[in-house]
Amino acid sequence: MVNPLDTRSIEVAIEYDDPRYWIMIFGAVVFGLVLNKFFDKATEDARGNYLVILGFAMVTLQLYIPITQALDPDYTFSYHRNLPLHFCSVNFWLIAFNCFLRNRMLFVLTTYMGITGGFHSFMTPLLTAGDASIQIAHFTLVHSSLISVPIVMMRHFGMNFLKFDWLRAYGFDVLISTVMIGVNYYLNHFVENPYPDIANYMYVTEAPDVNNPFLSKSLGWPFYMLPLHFLFIFHMLLINQIIRWTRREKIASWKEIFY
Repeated sequence: MVNPLDTRSIEVAIEYDDPRYWIMIFGAVVFGLVLNKFFDKATEDARGNYLVILGFAMVTLQLYIPITQALDPDYTFSYHRNLPLHFCSVNFWLIAFNCFLRNRMLFVLTTYMGITGGFHSFMTPLLTAGDASIQIAHFTLVHSSLISVPIVMMRHFGMNFLKFDWLRAYGFDVLISTVMIGVNYYLNHFVENPYPDIANYMYVTEAPDVNNPFLSKSLGWPFYMLPLHFLFIFHMLLINQIIRWTRREKIASWKEIFY
């Protein structure tokens, strides 16, 4: 029997014809609705405390699997697989910390990245440490939080966007993905790997093995990433417009970009 916490398990893509795919989608939607409804019903004074509790819960959720792995005497840690350096992992940590900080700029970066990344993660779920039930539940909660927690902060904690914030978020995305190319290169060339899988954080070393029409392995590195960048920009502009329509707020002037 495969250890559900063992990253030697191959990456598992959950396809549309798998009943677990629809269970994950349903669970993510229910979690997001319940979380937002909970904050809707809370008093204004209590919401701040609940947000802090939510932050601690997110940190605990993200630490559960690494701690369990560390306590397993049969488990072998790998810098190539176990570091929390995928887009969604980085974004999840930043969102969790922002439950304590409530920083507007950090909110901007995590909201654009979180909603876009969370949406596409559910479109083509790729579980990086096997498909045991605990991994499926963890994936669902983490990626649902990437979408639902920023919505909570928008609705109840005064978080907002300024004109061209989407461009700042895209610049941050390019910066960290470029840095991750160097991190992957260093790990793959200078750090001993106990497993055959290479370091491929943020999938900037090779394309993930998922059935995604925007990912063409035939393009080779780094060209397979170009369609994703165009898609990311499109989604950020779409998110920006939907939020402005929903909140019915005035477009900020260009002078506000630098504040």
